[in-house]
Amino acid sequence: MVTRRWAAAGLLVIALGAGVAPAPAGPVEDKLIPLERYATPKARALASAHRLQLLKYSEYVYGCLPWLDVQKQSIGFQRPKFAEGDDRYFSTWIVVDQKDDPQFAAIPQPRRMSAMFSRFGMDLLRRMATLHEVVADANVEGFSVVTSWLKPGSLAPGAQPVNESIAVFMDKKTALDYLERRITAAELTTKVRSLAFDGQKDLGVIPLEIWDDFFMATFKVPNYEPPPGVTC
Repeated sequence: MVTRRWAAAGLLVIALGAGVAPAPAGPVEDKLIPLERYATPKARALASAHRLQLLKYSEYVYGCLPWLDVQKQSIGFQRPKFAEGDDRYFSTWIVVDQKDDPQFAAIPQPRRMSAMFSRFGMDLLRRMATLHEVVADANVEGFSVVTSWLKPGSLAPGAQPVNESIAVFMDKKTALDYLERRITAAELTTKVRSLAFDGQKDLGVIPLEIWDDFFMATFKVPNYEPPPGVTC
């Protein structure tokens, strides 16, 4: 995957705490936000209490969904900029590894944002909601998923590879109401916060649609076997 700059990092604020540099981590553990990066006791307590669950979740995504990459130090308990006080959201930032495609490029950008979140972001949210101890923790306010992918046309000669990104935030009750079919997708879109980015350009709020897309439940990489010890 091409190394790219990520604009959406500014959506999620974590103050750097004092301390020694973290030891090198493996491809699963380095996806978790290190404890020393959390600036408040509440955030550190959440990260410590749920570390094993987050590691298992990271291991599952790494081993069972090889067409996704998780940004380093993105799984954890982020505080969105809009949050009041020290509200913490269970967060993940994924990058979809896909090739440039003319048909996808022809889709209007807001529709691309909706399609990518519906296919990949919502599926990841469903998986995050299965971490029952995390979800049941009263100090977890909600969920946030950032979904990024290669912007169509950005691999053209002379172009700089950049990503399009959609960041979606929802409180815990709203997320669970949708996943348990107590509200419709149309109702869900009125309750979430979503911000879009084109490379480093902040597009602000765009019209977001959400629909059922079960690609992730059925797609398999030919001849791929998960790492030893990982059950998919």
